[in-house]
Amino acid sequence: MVLAVAAGTAVGLCGSVARTSAQEVVCPGQLEMLVERPYAVRAGIGVGSTVLIRARPDVNSCPALVVGLFEPPADPSQLIGTRPRVLLHLAHLQTLAGRGDDVDYFTVQLRRGVDPEVVADELEPLLVATQVFLTSEVTDRASATFRVVSRFHRAIAGITLVAGGVFLACIMVLKVQERRAAVAAARLAGIPRRILLAWTVAEAALLSAVGGGAGLGVGFAGSAVVNAYYQRVYDTTLVFSMVTGEMVVQALLLAVVLGMAAGVVAGHRMFSTA
Repeated sequence: MVLAVAAGTAVGLCGSVARTSAQEVVCPGQLEMLVERPYAVRAGIGVGSTVLIRARPDVNSCPALVVGLFEPPADPSQLIGTRPRVLLHLAHLQTLAGRGDDVDYFTVQLRRGVDPEVVADELEPLLVATQVFLTSEVTDRASATFRVVSRFHRAIAGITLVAGGVFLACIMVLKVQERRAAVAAARLAGIPRRILLAWTVAEAALLSAVGGGAGLGVGFAGSAVVNAYYQRVYDTTLVFSMVTGEMVVQALLLAVVLGMAAGVVAGHRMFSTA
């Protein structure tokens, strides 16, 4: 069993066992630890290295053997953390901290079909002075900052779509203005207005679909560049930018809808001046 701790701090453990004096911490036998890979690379620590660790600044250090490296989870909330993380056996951590039989938090994995709310209601009275939270609640609290960023991005996307639709409508109006003579001739030849309007709308939809596809290409390329750069800067596997299938479908549908709307505007403008 292992428990994550931050360097210089015993995280996830607070004890009911009486603390020993500053210089009397007994070092556990065969003290082993895992070190997160990015920090190990920066510090020059490898498998087989021996490092000195302690739970608090006022206690003596104990030598620990590095038996492996681990890749930290891709968690954006831990991206800019400055403290390296290590993994210790729980018994060793309790000995180093001079504490035991008490934890700050733990997680419970439920079987399929079990109602988590019912389990939370049953656990809370059994654990005195504790609070039980569902995973969804913890995630919701931790992602408050990211929701603000998401709303900001949606606002930018909305402004960009409106501006793009207006720009496309202007292009189509200019194109039909150049074809006033051809449109007048087509009208004299007996071509119905609905045929000319449908042609204009189809042309605008095709133009916007091509533009949407080009925009998606730029999005894929930009996303790849962003991920390659920041994953190297932060030495992480976290995906900073992605273009999902849902985004692709939404982008193409919006492009076609905006194109058709621009075609309708241009068509009415054409018939009002032709």
